[in-house]
Amino acid sequence: DNHHGALDRLVDHLATPQTACDCFPPLFKRKIEGSAYGLALVEAIAHLNHLYHVGSVTRTKRKDGAWLWQNKE
Repeated sequence: DNHHGALDRLVDHLATPQTACDCFPPLFKRKIEGSAYGLALVEAIAHLNHLYHVGSVTRTKRKDGAWLWQNKE
């Protein structure tokens, strides 16, 4: 249930293009700092990749190489 709620919040958050680290607030509902950053980034990317593979979001690459994720709604 926790992951499904996080996915729903994430899709709503992606009404505008966001990077993976921009997705921390809807996923974790707290500030991510220090040693938790790497684990949070990996989890955010896993959620985003799941949404991408089920067709809920798109991604485009920025000029600096970062992916921008956005919902299809």
